[in-house]
Amino acid sequence: MKKWLVLFSIILGGLLIGIAIYLAGENQWVQKISRVLESRMNQENFDTLDESIWTASDKTLGRTWLNPNNIAVRDGFLQITMPADRLEGGELVGRQAVTYGSYEIQMKLPLAPSSITGFFLYAPPDYFYEIDIEIFNSKAGELLLTTYADGAVQNEYIGKLGFDPTADFHQYRFDYSIDGVAFYVDNKLIKEWQEGIPHGQPMQLMVNSWYPNWQAGLPPSEDQVLLVDWIRY
Repeated sequence: MKKWLVLFSIILGGLLIGIAIYLAGENQWVQKISRVLESRMNQENFDTLDESIWTASDKTLGRTWLNPNNIAVRDGFLQITMPADRLEGGELVGRQAVTYGSYEIQMKLPLAPSSITGFFLYAPPDYFYEIDIEIFNSKAGELLLTTYADGAVQNEYIGKLGFDPTADFHQYRFDYSIDGVAFYVDNKLIKEWQEGIPHGQPMQLMVNSWYPNWQAGLPPSEDQVLLVDWIRY
């Protein structure tokens, strides 16, 4: 009986060691793949505004005039101004349609309650092809994640960031693949969905700050600015 227990312990120990080695190898492989993918991503640092890559919207969205004059690049930042006492904002749109990939932004939000900042993929018509990160432009740190497909909202998550997004820069990312979409804040997984997403549909990458109809529509008393350090895609 004791010999059997010794033999069992040896086999079990060897199995556990094997599993540990396998998991360590898998983790190294995942990290290596992640580094390779990251090295192949484009990073826009906004030293200038490359108009062959980006265009500024000029239209009404919700309560907002997305005024192209509110878009500027200064001191290495993309700046979207939300002017005092006016329901104006701005939107920058990638000219080239994209699909599966990783999309990340480092930004500091304007302090303009009743408005939101979005970082998202979109293609018309409305509600058919969209993957959204939206953050309320307030100190409260409210986060809204949404996917649209087949003419309707398919997934929605409302949560708290746990920090004031108007006080400092933070990173917001979503990884979009044939298997689903996963959302991250400062590299921490927040939410993922496998269903209810657009499948392989070319969409445009966008960032905007604006006043939706479902908010009060109260502009700030002083100019406020969305600062984008970089966008990686």
